[in-house]
Formats: sequence, structure tokens, C-alpha cells
Amino acid sequence: MLTEYSIQTLNQPIMKKLLFSLAFVIFTNFGYSQNLKTYYINSDGKKCSKVFAKFKRTVQNQNDIWIVQDHYLNDSIHMTGHFLDKNLTQKTDTLKDYYPNGKLSSTAVYKNNVLHGKLKSYYVTGNISKSANYDMNVPTGEWIWYNEDGTIENKLDSVNPNILDENYSHAEYVGGRKNLNEYLKKADYHLQYGMIAKYDKTITTFQIDEEGNVIDVDIIVHGTNKMDSVIIKHLYNMPKWKAEKKNGKYITSNHVLPIQFSKKSEKVLSDKIVGEAFFQSGVDDYKEENYEKTIFKLIQAISRNHMEAKYYFLLGHSYYNLNKPDFACADWSVANSLDSTILKKEIKALCNLK
Repeated sequence: MLTEYSIQTLNQPIMKKLLFSLAFVIFTNFGYSQNLKTYYINSDGKKCSKVFAKFKRTVQNQNDIWIVQDHYLNDSIHMTGHFLDKNLTQKTDTLKDYYPNGKLSSTAVYKNNVLHGKLKSYYVTGNISKSANYDMNVPTGEWIWYNEDGTIENKLDSVNPNILDENYSHAEYVGGRKNLNEYLKKADYHLQYGMIAKYDKTITTFQIDEEGNVIDVDIIVHGTNKMDSVIIKHLYNMPKWKAEKKNGKYITSNHVLPIQFSKKSEKVLSDKIVGEAFFQSGVDDYKEENYEKTIFKLIQAISRNHMEAKYYFLLGHSYYNLNKPDFACADWSVANSLDSTILKKEIKALCNLK
């Protein structure tokens, strides 16, 4: 007859195995969790304190692949991607970007840090805006552009760089960025006679029309009155640009241009300061019922500070005034998530928001 002691003795090897297995599981789980790193980053992807953060990042290494997730500061997802190196410079596999409302902004497939496969971009409403293909960073295959309502705007069956440039290209200063910088430096000489402004640079916006002319210059972050006057005149006197091309036709395009003019300023510009400056300039445009211009400036404001509910609030109203309720609701939903008191009940009902 087996006693209690003999039963315990017989089970000792089994118990040792169980304890060893439990310890192994605890150890491996501990090591796995230690492999997960979370920290804040600025707009350049550099580690920083929460005070200066643009996003919150988590990084985990699995089989020598660094898996990254970036979150907006309200914890909604901003980006997911895989990298081949711990410095996160070599993209691989699929990278996804998201709008603050949780909708996909783009998906792109990479190989050895170059585009290789399908690329898709989306409107903030969730509708696709473009579908493209790349072969080791070279445009190829079928490309499709979509209107905001989901209908096809243009389709090219067999793309190469030359065909793409004939149909779609960004506005460009003749001679490129180097020549543009040289032109801007010509104004610096006139800005050094004791004209010290509050910040180390000014921020300007302007449009390039279908013929390449500079039009509609705005100062977003101001220098002194004399500086602003010199800068505005200098920008209007710029040589013609190569205009932006869309679907084979030249169109008017918007541009942001920072101009460094002094190293003796009181303080350096932060993203929050620039974001607020774009917002205030957008408010002025909104009052003048220039909603397209307002939208451009508010998107610039949000790109620098995505945590301000009032930016999305006014952006939604601008879209609504352009008879785009889907776009309006997409931005109002973000405003509501950041500040549940900012929307009237009529807007919440319209967009099915709580």
C-alpha cells in the first residue's frame, strides 16, 4: 500500500520537470518583454522627452527584424513597419501609415529600403486615391488615380518614369533646390541691417499657377515689418517655375517655404508655434470664405501639431462649406476624440458621433 510519503517521492521527478518548465516560460517571457522598447520621438524620429514629442514609438526585435509601431499622442496608430537595422533606416516588407481618425493613409511594400511592389494611398474618408507599382524604386506596371468619390480619374496601363513625368509631376524651381537657395540668399543681404526678429526664420506660403508664376504670397510666421516686405517682394520677383502637372495638365499648386534670415533671434521655432501660426492664418482665410486655402493651411498646422481639436474642427467646417460632408465628418470625428465638448449636438448627429 502506497503511503502519502511514497506518492510524494514518486512525483518528485515530475515536479522538477514542471518547475523547470515553468521557470523556462517565465524566463523567456521576461526576455521577450525586455525586448520591447517604448519611447517618445520628435518629427525627425529622434528620441526626445514627452514635452517635445510628436509620436510614441514601440520597437521590438524578432529574428533580426525590428518591428515598429508609432502612435499619435492620443494613442491612435500612426505607422507600422518592419526594418532591417536597429537604427530603423532600412525599410522592408509592408509599411502602413494612418490618419488620426484611424483610417489608412498609405500602404507601401519595400525591399532593401526601396519601393518594390504595390503602393496605395487613401483619402481621409477611407476611399483610395492612388494605386501604383514599383520595381526596385522604378515606377512600373499599372497606375490608377481616383477621385474623392471613388471613381477613376486616370489610368495608365504600362508606366515608366518618362510616361509618369508626362502625366504627373510636382512644381519645381528651374535648376532645383540648389538654385532656389541661391536666389533666396540674395535677399539675406538686405535683411542684416539691424532687423532682428523674434524667431530664427520666417515661414511663407505661396502658389505656383499654371504658367509657373508665383502668386498669393503669405507670411505665416513673421519677421519685422521690413523683413516681411522684403521677403514678399523677393518671392514675387522669383523667376518662373515649372508648374505642377496632373493628368497631363498644368495646375496651380500650394507651397510652404521657410526662410532663414537671422541667427540672433530670441527663440527657435517649435512645431507648436508654427502649427498655431498656420491655424491663425487659416482662420483669416476662412473668414474671407477662401475654404480651399484654409484647408491647405490647416493641414499644415495638423502636420506640426496633431493634438489640437480646434484644427480639425475648423477643417471639418471648411470641407462642409465645400459640400464635402464625408471629409467634414472624418475631421470632426478626430476633433471629438480630442475634445468631446467642441462639437454641437447637430454635428454629432450628422456624423453619428457620441
